[in-house]
Amino acid sequence: MKILVTGGTGFIGSHLIRELLKDNRNQVFALIRDSAKLANFDFKDNITAIHGDLFNSDPYPTDIELVFHLAALTKIVSPQEFIHINHEGTLSLLEKLKPLKNLQKVILLSSLAAAGPNREQPVLREEMPAQPISLYGKSKLAQEKLFSEQCPAPHIIIRAPIVFGPGDMDMLEAFRMVRMGMIPVLGKKERWYSVIFVKDLVRGMIAAAASLCQNEVFYIANAQPVEWQSFLEEVSRLLGRKKIRKIVIPEILGRSLAELSEIRIRAFKRKAIFNRDKFNEMKFPAWVCSAEKIGNLLHFQPQIPLLEALQETVHWYQEKKML
Repeated sequence: MKILVTGGTGFIGSHLIRELLKDNRNQVFALIRDSAKLANFDFKDNITAIHGDLFNSDPYPTDIELVFHLAALTKIVSPQEFIHINHEGTLSLLEKLKPLKNLQKVILLSSLAAAGPNREQPVLREEMPAQPISLYGKSKLAQEKLFSEQCPAPHIIIRAPIVFGPGDMDMLEAFRMVRMGMIPVLGKKERWYSVIFVKDLVRGMIAAAASLCQNEVFYIANAQPVEWQSFLEEVSRLLGRKKIRKIVIPEILGRSLAELSEIRIRAFKRKAIFNRDKFNEMKFPAWVCSAEKIGNLLHFQPQIPLLEALQETVHWYQEKKML
């Protein structure tokens, strides 16, 4: 099968490409914005690069059969970047897909942020109204609506929660604090999150592509959510830390730190994961979704136990001398 992947040199996209290449019947084309970045990947000689971005690129092969759209921004310098890439970039992609006569299905990787946090409900389900509370979440919901209205082929939307695994740079800072003997938590409430290991996520996306389902939205997550402090305590055991100290960050201080981070982002034009938008998400004590639908319709279940997934992640950081 001829497959196009956007965002293929990102954390999740690189794992997706490796999984797709395990089937030697697949021919993978990847939209590559930064050719120098591609040189760092072990699959560089096994894919066909389409140089450019969502707006301007080399022509797509006319016989593409399947598309995985992962290209998106999670870190920004200005809010307009979310609109430009996550919304306008997706619209540009959909226009480029319209002439592809062999296109069978398009898979969009979205986010739990598009739905928003738990409020009254104990778990989020696909049929519940989306109520995003961050600019990022709103941009992902807008992206989903574009797919629902303008995708030229059957599509499936996968809403992922917190994703971790080898190659993830967003979780690294929390792991580094644990290595130093500290567990950072915002406020005094327990905080519960759905999570999924990156290798399970990409297998779920491939299962969605192979299924007969069309024009559906699926949450994907481990069956059991994690409590943030317990999650990091497990990391501390893997790192051999015997003494660990819980650092409670009051919400008012968390907001101030987010504002300071934004000042630094604007001053140095350097993207960072922590800002007021991310703080607004972190304030809510629960981001928990049900993966029942994807289990029932696609017969998909995550296969890698949490501890094994954490071990592999920690080992990768250590191997790369990041931890």
